[in-house]
Amino acid sequence: MNNRKGFTLIEMLVVVAIIGLLSSVVVVGLSGARQKARDAKRLADIQQVMNSAEVQFTNAGYPATIVLPTAPQSGETYYYSGGPTSSAAMACMETSENGAAVAIPAQCAGLPGVSVTPPCQAGRPYYFCKTSAQ
Repeated sequence: MNNRKGFTLIEMLVVVAIIGLLSSVVVVGLSGARQKARDAKRLADIQQVMNSAEVQFTNAGYPATIVLPTAPQSGETYYYSGGPTSSAAMACMETSENGAAVAIPAQCAGLPGVSVTPPCQAGRPYYFCKTSAQ
């Protein structure tokens, strides 16, 4: 009479393979959520930059330069430009949600570092621009 308790090697391998398959499906599904989370941070950062510019405008006009927050990924830059009567800020986005455009919006085409070539890196082909006129 064979009275051994436990799992066979085949049973263990099947369980490990199923867990591996399920975890890979979850990881692939989360990549879109990560992109959306980074884009949400970019939107919040641009809104904060414009709020800061509006506060400074009430005192002495829009600032020519402003301290920009740290972008969600390294090597990424936010763009800002201000003058006596207007200001604009722009971020490169990973998804087209939240009003992001495929081309650089006209109101942001004149920002420093933006006018000649699209400043966004590969994989971030969308632009979000906010101006003081909005």
